[in-house]
Amino acid sequence: MKRVCALILLSSVFTLVFTLSLASARPAAALKPTAAEKRVIKLVNRERARKGLAPVKFNAALTRAARAHSRQMARRGILTHRSANRDTVARRVVRHGYKRAGFRSWCIGENIARARLGTLFATSDGTVCLWMGSKAHRQVILKAGMRHVGVGVAKSPGGMRYFTLDLGRRCR
Repeated sequence: MKRVCALILLSSVFTLVFTLSLASARPAAALKPTAAEKRVIKLVNRERARKGLAPVKFNAALTRAARAHSRQMARRGILTHRSANRDTVARRVVRHGYKRAGFRSWCIGENIARARLGTLFATSDGTVCLWMGSKAHRQVILKAGMRHVGVGVAKSPGGMRYFTLDLGRRCR
């Protein structure tokens, strides 16, 4: 009887371990841009094309960083490039998976904005227009070497919409 119980227990453990290993082998759901994020990327690439620059491509790590930053700004009700823990843009994107290791060069740029919901500037089109009207923000969008993009959009309880645009490039 002890032998039968031991075999049943061993079989159950094997089945559980096998099932868990199959579950962990499944890929995580792919991160996809929201409609507002897609629109920002499309408009940024349109501006880059007008200047003969290569388009930037969606990057999941930069998107995670941008989304987290927009949510954090919305929650805190402030517009800042620094995270609540005082992280810089570079530290934030690395923390979200945009790694520096293994690349001979690496650069990052960030634009942020906020606007009251219901206004033109609270839309993707209005925000990109606002950025293009500012020399410093336009320079980030039109930096020739940038290849990757992540966008985050969040609404605050106070009726504001926050945008974060993270652009990056890594070269081996």
